Amino acid sequence: MIKKADLEKAKQIYKYMEEDFPKNEIPNYTGFVKLTQENIQNVYIYEENSQEIAYFITMEKDEKVLITHLAVIKEHRGQGVGKRFIEAIKEFLANKKVLIVEVESEKNAKNEQELEVIEKRLRYYLNAGFVKCNTLKYVLYNVDYYILTYSTDESSISPNVLKDTIESIYDGLFPKENLSINITI
Repeated sequence: MIKKADLEKAKQIYKYMEEDFPKNEIPNYTGFVKLTQENIQNVYIYEENSQEIAYFITMEKDEKVLITHLAVIKEHRGQGVGKRFIEAIKEFLANKKVLIVEVESEKNAKNEQELEVIEKRLRYYLNAGFVKCNTLKYVLYNVDYYILTYSTDESSISPNVLKDTIESIYDGLFPKENLSINITI
């Protein structure tokens, strides 16, 4: 079951993030709290048998959802939770037109271990039915990313709409020079 976290639960989830993500992928705590308080981002917890198993964070624009963070809590990894979790997210957000995720490019890997993590993330989303948008060159804070989408209405989203959506979601949250999205056809 997925439910929206209140502010206190979101603060607890931030502690999970500190364990689950590299430091460069964890937002500033004060900014995280502010975005949550102002409903700019939504924090969700996934439970099985009344136990917190996983979480994800979204930012939305119209019927499009950018999933900024998604993780299975450490002690529940390797138990097949990931597949159930992503299916629960798809069902929970079924009224949305498209789900968007950012996954670091392999060229950002500094070592073999980081490369394995990136490749594992890519496989996870691709196996879950997400599609890589090969026509966007996407750089956020000087880090190259792939954009992957999952369309809940079985239609594709154009690169132009995807670019505009991401830019509008991030508009005003940080200086514009920290985001570069170019369409490469």
